[in-house]
Amino acid sequence: MSILTTLRSWARQIREGARAQDYAVAFGLVALATLVNLLAWPRGSDQDGHYFALVTAVIISALRGGIVPGLVATAMASLSSSYFTLSPQFSINVTAPSARERLGLFIIEALLLNVVAHFIRNHHTSKPPGVGLWRYLAIPFAVGAATVPKLIFPELAQELPFAFNYAAVCACAWLGGLMPGIVATGLLAGLTKYLFFEPVYSLSVASQSDTIRVGLFVVEGLLLTLLGNSHANLKRFAANASARARTYVVAALNKETNSAAIRAVSRDTVWEWELETGEIVRTPSWQDRISIALPVRETFASWIERIHPEDRDTTVIRIQQAIKEGREEFQYTYRLLAPSGTFVSIWDHAFVVRGADWKALRIIGRSAEILSSPRFHQP
Repeated sequence: MSILTTLRSWARQIREGARAQDYAVAFGLVALATLVNLLAWPRGSDQDGHYFALVTAVIISALRGGIVPGLVATAMASLSSSYFTLSPQFSINVTAPSARERLGLFIIEALLLNVVAHFIRNHHTSKPPGVGLWRYLAIPFAVGAATVPKLIFPELAQELPFAFNYAAVCACAWLGGLMPGIVATGLLAGLTKYLFFEPVYSLSVASQSDTIRVGLFVVEGLLLTLLGNSHANLKRFAANASARARTYVVAALNKETNSAAIRAVSRDTVWEWELETGEIVRTPSWQDRISIALPVRETFASWIERIHPEDRDTTVIRIQQAIKEGREEFQYTYRLLAPSGTFVSIWDHAFVVRGADWKALRIIGRSAEILSSPRFHQP
């Protein structure tokens, strides 16, 4: 995606806006982060530690709702830091120059995180990350790309020592998954301390503030890796679930269509008899006297009463004998009372469904009227 296309995408999103619930989530997350900071520093603090909860709120807001809710969260987080935490507390005016610089750095970092979140939301595909050692190949390129500009421009390193680090972590997580993102976070934290914090060319930390800043980046990098990787997994899950849902819908429609077609061309009535409950459920055909004579649901005893008295005992014995002998398929004929008061000749073709212990569970069959008229013999 080109820079121009990205800018157009952002402009379109700003014009269209986000859902109200995305703004509500951003406001709620910043409020929760503010509460955490007030509990941790009830009298305020100029230390970097209070930015952790605010950065987390910005990341989640941007990943969930997009760049506009992320920017709203950034603005609210900046106001929260200046009003509730930085000295003087409960005032937007920040007096300490170092605190103002750190607030400005937080704003820039939050804006970078919004950009990173935008790419996470729009550049993940349904493909899983690479496997084996190949997924670690992006680490040296991404870490180098994040470090070299700060070596060329020392002023950039002094003001923004963690610039480009977030994008490098995300790139490694996108291409390789969770573990490359974690490795990139550790390497970038070590290189940033070694090259840009006093004492330079040493991993020892001279001040508590620098320790907090490095530690904060490590936590932010790990969180960004986890969120980015989870976002990709969720998108893959959603894509797979959507594909499965479409398959199920198509299958259901096809099944309904096929059933309708079978009913349309068949003169047979299909039925299922649950032996445990004694209930018979039928799927009537499009036209026959059986469907007219019999309800869709009835009990076995009710069906027996409709059979001609001379055929009733023989039919029951035939069914019971087939079940007792362990047969899977059997046929029989009988006469059935029609609504007109006359009896029609019926032929049943039945199949016995049995369990693992060979016990009969249900009987599925079809009933056809035995016709001697010419239309019965037509192809």
